Amino acid sequence: MKGDKFTKAVLITLLCVVACYLVFSVTRFSGDGFTTYKAVRYEVGDGITTTGFLVRSEQILKAGAGDIIVPNRAEGEKVGRGQVVATAYRNEAAKALQDKINALEQEISQMKYAYSFSGAEVDSSTLDSNILELMNQVTTAAARREYPLADEAAEAMKPYLLRRYISSADAETARSRITEAENRLDELRRAAGSEAGVVTAPVSGYFSSAADGLEGSLTPTFLETATVSALKKFEGAGHRDAGVLGKLVTSQKWYYAAVVPSRNVADLKLGNRIDVNFAYDFYETVRMKVERISPAEGDSCILVLSSESYIQDAVTGRTETADLVFADRSGLRVPKTAIYADENNQSGVYVLEGAEAAWKSINILYDNGDSFIVELDKSSTKNLWPEDEIILTTEEIFDGKVMIK
Repeated sequence: MKGDKFTKAVLITLLCVVACYLVFSVTRFSGDGFTTYKAVRYEVGDGITTTGFLVRSEQILKAGAGDIIVPNRAEGEKVGRGQVVATAYRNEAAKALQDKINALEQEISQMKYAYSFSGAEVDSSTLDSNILELMNQVTTAAARREYPLADEAAEAMKPYLLRRYISSADAETARSRITEAENRLDELRRAAGSEAGVVTAPVSGYFSSAADGLEGSLTPTFLETATVSALKKFEGAGHRDAGVLGKLVTSQKWYYAAVVPSRNVADLKLGNRIDVNFAYDFYETVRMKVERISPAEGDSCILVLSSESYIQDAVTGRTETADLVFADRSGLRVPKTAIYADENNQSGVYVLEGAEAAWKSINILYDNGDSFIVELDKSSTKNLWPEDEIILTTEEIFDGKVMIK
């Protein structure tokens, strides 16, 4: 009996010791608990958003007074000197007549295509493939707002659709309809007579129907010496003069000029290249060269950028909003509340390794609002790595502290 009592006393004593240790551990090491935040990769661009002007070497295209002008070139299309850029009609009746002629010409072309295969065996799978490809072209062009290309692909699809469903029995009927349409086309052409003329390009260039009256004043030469106040005068300016058909952009090189805070371009040098993301008209990031940074007026200056690419996208717009990306910074995103400084004023965070807090020094690259972007240095496992669990706590913390939730 005495042995049993002694054993019970020993067990009770051990339980008390364990309980005291647990209470001490919870009080000493865990505080009120903590949460963790995984270090994640993050990229941020150092730059600004601004609104500026597209500037090009341009020549106005004029048409005869009183004529109805219909461009027959797509925006940004390259034309040579002497090539036709538009048709001029004397009146609405002449234009309507020409519309009928154009529609009939397309219809005859499509019927001839279908008829040419009426007596031959054609692989339907090949036709279906052609139709599907053209349908994709229509969808892509429409999504990019390239409506002339969408119309062109849709028209190209029609003869394939006709051929897909025409049979040999339809051949004679098709031949008869082609003959009737050709006779009707001859009648319309005779009626049109001299009611329509053409407008040709005086020089080679890229055509645009957009003209705002600034073509002769907002020029590349003007940008060479322009001041902030001089450029600002063009804001909201411009109008289309009567009798103007459009313009030709006569140089491959074009410019983007914007008034920007001087502090944002202090580190830029002439010849540097930066990425520009335009809000409209462009579907790609444009890599542009720094051509000029004007003397400051107050806290602003003019930044002039140039490019010799994407000219077809740059012929129409005048005022464009764009994101100018001066540099890309990448690293790990860390909440500001997780950052500490050691006795040497070195910044760092505590990460959870097993059940303990481990100190990792960091190099802060960029202030991202409620977080910092810190350097990702894989030269040592002692540095912060992606997926490390960063400890967030309001309690006292130190290297080696046991963390118990």
